[in-house]
Amino acid sequence: MKTYGVSRSTTASPAAVWSVWSDPNNWSHWNSGIASARVDGPIAEGTLGTMTTSRGSSHDVTFHGVIAGRGFSMSMNGPPLSNLTFSCEITPAGSGSTISQHVAFTGPLGFLFGAMMGNEMAKHFIPVLDDLAKTAEGAQALNGL
Repeated sequence: MKTYGVSRSTTASPAAVWSVWSDPNNWSHWNSGIASARVDGPIAEGTLGTMTTSRGSSHDVTFHGVIAGRGFSMSMNGPPLSNLTFSCEITPAGSGSTISQHVAFTGPLGFLFGAMMGNEMAKHFIPVLDDLAKTAEGAQALNGL
């Protein structure tokens, strides 16, 4: 399965990044692409939630592959006959971290929508990761994470 994504370095520790990224109820505070997100409880295997984008589309999401401090995946319905899975990863790197976000398209028409939209979607991850890094670096400075 082909994925589309980007990575970047941050001086924030994996713990600082995780403290921000693992709290979907506050994503809209630092991610301009998210108008709101609601998850009942901490993210864990099978946790359900709802996310509304800044463009106004609302999606039911399911979390899976959650490894505390390292990352998670989140799946939702995509364009017709396709699903999207976003993978969010934190890798320790020296005194900081490398953070990555990728998307994969699955389903009967996933290959088509991936080819049409995947690279463009990945470009939108650049400011998301920049804002995540900035927020995590601030949390680390404030809380000593």
